Amino acid sequence: MDLLLGDIFQLLSRHNTTLGSVISHILSVPSSSVVASILLDDLLAASPDILSALNDHPVSQEAVHHIAKQTYLSEIKSLTDKETGWHFGSQHASAEQIQEFQLESYAFNMSQHAPRLWDVLDVLMKGTARGGGLSESRADDDVEGEDEREYWKAVEGLDENLIPARSGEQTSDGHTELLRARTRKIISRRAAIVSIRKAVILSIAMVTHNQKCNALPSILGIFCHSSNTAERVVEVLARMGISISISSIHDAIVSLSNKAQETVWKLGETLTVAYAYDNFDVDLKSSVPTVEKSGDSLQHLTSGLLFSLPEGTTKDDLRCSDALWEKSRLNDTLPDDRENLAEKPDWTYLLKLHPKTSRTDRNGMTCRDRWNAWKFLHTLVHEGPAEFHQFRALLTPPEVIEQIPLSKTKTFPARSMDISNSSVAGNIETIINLMNQAGVGDPSEIDDEAINSLVEYVVFFHGDLGTGERITSAQIHRAIEESPYRRLQFVIFVFGLFHLKMACADTLWRIFIRPPESRLDPSSVIHDVRVLRPSDFGKVTSNPGFRKMHQVIAHDGACRRLDCWRVEVSKRGKGESLKLFAASNPSFEDLQDLANHIAMNYVASETRLQDLRSLPSTIRDRQYENSLLINQYYLLYEELSYAMNFGDIGRVKTCLLPWAALCKATGKHKYAAVMVKHVTDLQSHFKDHPGLCRALRYSMLINPTGKEGKFRAVDWCVELNNLYTKTINVVSGPNKTVENLIKESILVEIYRDCHLTIEKNMALSHLTTRHSDPDMTATFGALLRQFEKVQPHVPTPGRASKHEIEDMLDKGVQGLMANMDVVAGEEGEDSESRPDRDDLSIDLI
Repeated sequence: MDLLLGDIFQLLSRHNTTLGSVISHILSVPSSSVVASILLDDLLAASPDILSALNDHPVSQEAVHHIAKQTYLSEIKSLTDKETGWHFGSQHASAEQIQEFQLESYAFNMSQHAPRLWDVLDVLMKGTARGGGLSESRADDDVEGEDEREYWKAVEGLDENLIPARSGEQTSDGHTELLRARTRKIISRRAAIVSIRKAVILSIAMVTHNQKCNALPSILGIFCHSSNTAERVVEVLARMGISISISSIHDAIVSLSNKAQETVWKLGETLTVAYAYDNFDVDLKSSVPTVEKSGDSLQHLTSGLLFSLPEGTTKDDLRCSDALWEKSRLNDTLPDDRENLAEKPDWTYLLKLHPKTSRTDRNGMTCRDRWNAWKFLHTLVHEGPAEFHQFRALLTPPEVIEQIPLSKTKTFPARSMDISNSSVAGNIETIINLMNQAGVGDPSEIDDEAINSLVEYVVFFHGDLGTGERITSAQIHRAIEESPYRRLQFVIFVFGLFHLKMACADTLWRIFIRPPESRLDPSSVIHDVRVLRPSDFGKVTSNPGFRKMHQVIAHDGACRRLDCWRVEVSKRGKGESLKLFAASNPSFEDLQDLANHIAMNYVASETRLQDLRSLPSTIRDRQYENSLLINQYYLLYEELSYAMNFGDIGRVKTCLLPWAALCKATGKHKYAAVMVKHVTDLQSHFKDHPGLCRALRYSMLINPTGKEGKFRAVDWCVELNNLYTKTINVVSGPNKTVENLIKESILVEIYRDCHLTIEKNMALSHLTTRHSDPDMTATFGALLRQFEKVQPHVPTPGRASKHEIEDMLDKGVQGLMANMDVVAGEEGEDSESRPDRDDLSIDLI
């Protein structure tokens, strides 16, 4: 080789050139001869060995390093071009930029514009993974413990098809596929984490070269602000290039706030919009009390919400303010004996809602009976033994009475108001403030040409009973005003169904648990609570609140329905237990027939209860009668819940009669009165305006997600925003003032979207607010065994009861017939309780 090198050197010297020049010429100049092409191919084929050898020399190392730096710098510059779409102007920030941000797309575009730099980071990140840098934290749900982490660390990098089952584990196809699925999940999750870290690193480099290329830092900055992150932490993140600066964040907040206000204004201009508002309290304690701030730190504010009325609603449907005023009893300018005078609230209108539902079918069952049968069957196939789970796919939804069209309802928070709506004047001020925010009102009252007139239109205001009472009082006191706007002629109050549902749960507590004597029988509800919620027994007895009572109704009701199944199949000689019954392989049609029979015989009805209670005392079973009433009232609650969740507003309306009666019978007179007035207005006062009636009915439930089974009451959405404002998005630190809270209150849903965006893009699946239901199998089993001993659904002649539950439906109807005057309950029993975090977080199915 030395002789060959000598010959090559002499040849190069003779031609007055160097080896480097020859190689550079071959590589850089297009080949013009066969020889040059052959030499080029040889060089390229040997390039790995050549480059490896050059890497051993310091001079060539520096040269290669310089070339690599220039290559990576060029790729970084290409990433910062405005055309890439990664520029985020804080002063022009919009909600759409937050909602549409996708880090996955962000990372993919990085890999396309900077492939070499992306590959380098990929190598570095994978090296970290092999070293254990990406081990799963205990907060993640991918692996369950130290043994699992060790197992997956051992199989990391292997082909999933080659992974054997663990020792002691069966190797059936199902188990093997489960292992492979778990492997794919972890591999996918780790790949996502690597991609996130690479994107963050490149984002830091991009913002260093061009501060306008700050999409990811801007999103993270807004997220930090909405999460009440300390300013010093944000400044540290900004220095690192992970977040934008505090001043830029404030610019973004101002932009978002202004655009949110523009959105509210544009929505208000349509006039086909409804409003809701409610008070909320925030404790803004000062760290250093002063003479000026030595009083109560609790601030009483009011939040607002706007949402579009259902599709198909037009402005003309709401253009009936004058026509309704002519009929109104508040209108003293017309004679009281006029023909079109609005009727007083009449409970009999409750009987006229969807009259077809009270007709019986060929099985002698009404619409409610059929729903009860469906619920019995639903309970069996979902809560019963596993052998019945095969029938879930065959169980179709119950019949629909009147369905609200399924579509996503976009809600828009209004800016909170420093107003306490606990007074009539406060409610008037709140309504006017909301109208001003929406850019509507009476142009003759407001010197602003931009105001859209609503003088001829009506507007729905949703709220709780207290809001409704004060709105009514305001309209009564202002009825003498000449201006329709000043007398609030345009306001139509709509009561909130979420607060109604809370009242229904409280009604059942008053019937089944509150009377001390109702807790003495072994078949009483409180004995079931001892099994279902032993740690909450005292709380349920005294004041359970909505969530606990809701769960008691759902769980106790399911177990009682399963016991009805057990008793009936035992009567028919098909097994002493549901498992034995399942072993007989009943068909789905058999189950449907049984469900129909159970619904007609194990649920109280007016005639059935009268027949049972008319029997001689030696034959009567008072505890059995109580159990049938419990089943009936539980099913009424379940029916209302189902109808609200699935948007069957017709079924909701049919539930108003029994619940008005139950509320009347238990001292919740105001709820009974508001239900009667609501139906009277729909059936009588508004009957000449079908478009108005449709809009009113369909606006009582909205669907923020646009998904089936996810309808929510309007007042629930207001309370949810209040929760976020008070506990999540409330401004902290020295900026914790009413002014700042009000300024950012209009962004509450944008902040929530920002949180969801970050959780989704940063693979924070373990932070979800939706958790799987607890496994109630063992608890239900214990209660079902108790039922086998107590036999609440087996008539036992002569069995006495320490407390005979009244037929509250009959008692309530008698009360409705007697009078509809609103009488406050004793000791403030008719007052409303405030929902808390647990009440809002509960799944309503």
